[in-house]
Amino acid sequence: MKKQKELSSNIKTKYLLLAKKYNLLVSHYKLYKKTLKRVLYNYRILKQKLYILKKHSSKKVLDLINHINNVTYQIVFDEFGVLEKISPELLHTIEMNQGEFESSVYVDVLFERFLPQPNRTKQTQEVEKFQFPIMLERLDIETENTYPFIHLLIYGKIIFSKSKNLYQYFLTVENISSIVELEYFQKTDSLINSLSISNFQLLKAKKNIEMHKLMLISLTCSLVGEYSMETSVHLKKMQLLTSCLAHECKRLDLIHVTKYDIEEYVKDISYTSVLHDIGKMAISHDILDKDDNLSPKEMDEMIQHPSIGASYIKKIMDMFAADPEYETYCDFLQIPWEICLYHHERWDGKGYPKGLKGEDIPITARIVAVSDTYEALRGERIYNHNRKDHIEALSVIREASGTQFDPKIVDAFFSIENKIEQIYKEEDL
Repeated sequence: MKKQKELSSNIKTKYLLLAKKYNLLVSHYKLYKKTLKRVLYNYRILKQKLYILKKHSSKKVLDLINHINNVTYQIVFDEFGVLEKISPELLHTIEMNQGEFESSVYVDVLFERFLPQPNRTKQTQEVEKFQFPIMLERLDIETENTYPFIHLLIYGKIIFSKSKNLYQYFLTVENISSIVELEYFQKTDSLINSLSISNFQLLKAKKNIEMHKLMLISLTCSLVGEYSMETSVHLKKMQLLTSCLAHECKRLDLIHVTKYDIEEYVKDISYTSVLHDIGKMAISHDILDKDDNLSPKEMDEMIQHPSIGASYIKKIMDMFAADPEYETYCDFLQIPWEICLYHHERWDGKGYPKGLKGEDIPITARIVAVSDTYEALRGERIYNHNRKDHIEALSVIREASGTQFDPKIVDAFFSIENKIEQIYKEEDL
């Protein structure tokens, strides 16, 4: 029993000692990691200063800088690719031992693609300069700023050895990594500047396009507002409702588009939802302002407004499509065209004007259909003698799920019903 206690005590002592060493190693690792980051940061600053110096230096100074930066090594091969000599400093630089270098793919690549074959009619032959990169396979520094290549400049001579009766490659190797990396930095820096300018110009162009969209929509809404003040109030709430619902549908991955940025697409659904009833401008005031049920003849006229509104937008699309400078707007106008034409279609196929069913109805119109119905139930309308509160309106929409509305969009609507209710609370304040 006593021996077991002593053994247990010894093990505990060793464990505590190991734990102490481990904690010490961890603290040293963290310290070295911070030091390395600081060194890399200073390295980048010096690299930038060297780039500026080279940019404004004379040729004499540039030659001196290159001479200082470049380190020279020696390699000797025979004509069969057997390594006869290599500088230990070069092996240290490329992080290999001699055996690893001899068996590496780099030797094969050198003889297959870079080094010329010996000219048997000559005793001596020049090897023209060429650049040769080697990747540091043991790179384990945890930073994206570490450059993983060693760039070598190789040149020399091929000389026939009478004693060995074969040709030998006497190669001089210069480490030109600093120069190559500096050029890479210079090109990257220039590219970043160029991209920044291009990105700024692109943002300005997008802002102009967005302004044109809003001007077009605002002008249309002003005309609609002049025609029917009730419709103008309805449109303001429609945009808020549709914006909330469209963003929720995007979050739930219900919206899929190609050749259109998804964020822009959702935003444009929100913008253009206010155009869904522009066809009502062709409907007489006697019908729009009637506070009783419409007659069959009046209903036949009323249900023409989706097709009429879509025809207005189609004329603009045709005009833009004929001009290459404006044809890109057609993708944008496709959204309100779909909304106008299809927002009274039903999930079960019993809607108008085309009688489309299910997912044949564009997602844009399916979203607006739910927003439009909720607003019609809650908004102030001449014909709406029994306005619904939030709970009652939700009940009507839930009952119409799978018949009038896409069930998935109804579920999306219910997932943000608190936001929807808040819109009307804020409007009532």
